[in-house]
Amino acid sequence: MKRSSAYLAGVLGFGGMLLLASSSKAQGPGGAAPAPGGAPPAVATARPTIAVFNMAAVMRDYGKAKYQVQMLNNKRSEMTKELMAWRAQYIKLQQETQDPKVLVAEREEKAKQMVGLARQIEDKDREVNKVLNEDATKIISTLYDDIKTVVDKTAEMNGYHIVFAYPDAVTPEEANSPMVKELKLKPPAASPFYVAKHVDLTGVVIQTLNAWYPAPAVPAGAAPAPPGPGPAPAPPGPAPK
Repeated sequence: MKRSSAYLAGVLGFGGMLLLASSSKAQGPGGAAPAPGGAPPAVATARPTIAVFNMAAVMRDYGKAKYQVQMLNNKRSEMTKELMAWRAQYIKLQQETQDPKVLVAEREEKAKQMVGLARQIEDKDREVNKVLNEDATKIISTLYDDIKTVVDKTAEMNGYHIVFAYPDAVTPEEANSPMVKELKLKPPAASPFYVAKHVDLTGVVIQTLNAWYPAPAVPAGAAPAPPGPGPAPAPPGPAPK
């Protein structure tokens, strides 16, 4: 599958900007320095104008995103049934051409069939990837628009000046993964090692997305999506018209 569909199928993946959010006013340059060994001076806190949300968590727990990935996987399974049959036939022919009991003329005929079958497989595989990649690109665009709407409205209603999206581990297993740790040490921009809970909008974004843009009912017979985490903070209000 091409890059777009690979990204969608890996909605728990990482990428993008990581930025530390700050929620307090620093002491001015004329302030007194703390005494050696003593506690730092008290800082006057103010309502944060910067907020963040974990894009990896949003993409994992947004019901519509999980639904779209499931439907895309179902479509891929349906489109590749013929491919799987052709590949099984190719393997069977290959084994027969290597069987010394088969006559030479028959082996040559089977070899010709393998060449034609290989071309069919390549063409079909290219067609499947093209269709799925185009579908994944459209899905990603729709999910982006949904998330952008929720984040913009949440920021407007709460008076946030900036909201940063950051990809981070979602589960304890991911947090301990060497691969995830390596990715966080070499991102394309700054990476926060700490994000204050009270400025993290991840729960609100997930809850509001699922309320404003509910996922369609999964067709009968399809495998159920994995359950998400517990309830998140209440959404900021009704969906915009």
